Amino acid sequence: MKNRFLTPLDYQRAAGGLFLGLIFLACVSASAQELLKNGNFESPFPVSDPTAGWVVVFPGGYDGDAGDWAIAGRTLAASRVSGGHGAHLRPNNWGTIHAYFKQVVTNLTPGAVYTLNIQRMRSNFKYTDEGTPPIQKVYAAMVSGSSSNAVHGYSTNNGPYSLTITCDASGQIEVQLHNWKRYMTNEGAEDMKHAKSSAWFDDFSLTLTP
Repeated sequence: MKNRFLTPLDYQRAAGGLFLGLIFLACVSASAQELLKNGNFESPFPVSDPTAGWVVVFPGGYDGDAGDWAIAGRTLAASRVSGGHGAHLRPNNWGTIHAYFKQVVTNLTPGAVYTLNIQRMRSNFKYTDEGTPPIQKVYAAMVSGSSSNAVHGYSTNNGPYSLTITCDASGQIEVQLHNWKRYMTNEGAEDMKHAKSSAWFDDFSLTLTP
């Protein structure tokens, strides 16, 4: 068998190929890196710092405050799979109320596009989509500077859903998970429509778009 010895040019080509391969793997790794903290909601929340995890926001005024919500945190009921946890917003009255979870993701690349993937976003109220405006709005939003994008969930399926946004010069993206419910007539003390107006969120992922 004839031996073949590598020339200096062969070594250079091999080294160049290895270098390009490492760059490709680094790019793939960067695009696949998970940027949300507690995107599966298995760790306790809300927290106090939106850059450290999920906080809860009660807009107040006509949209109500913390006292208008029976649940604003993680529950087993909100989970996509048995035995896990999900994010859960459930009102405790028939008035018009609004609350949302938010997280601010920092140190991002200005001008780059980021994708939010959602495995579960659902309303527990079967009449969610009726009326003008609808009785209930369950949605996820992304905000970066003056730009925003949103996708709505419904009572008929969990998802999946996705949306994208271009990061502005701040290098930050705010992710919001909303439950807004308009006034529903109270038909008696036993009326529990509001208790069924839960919003469930689970398994969220924010990554750099390849």
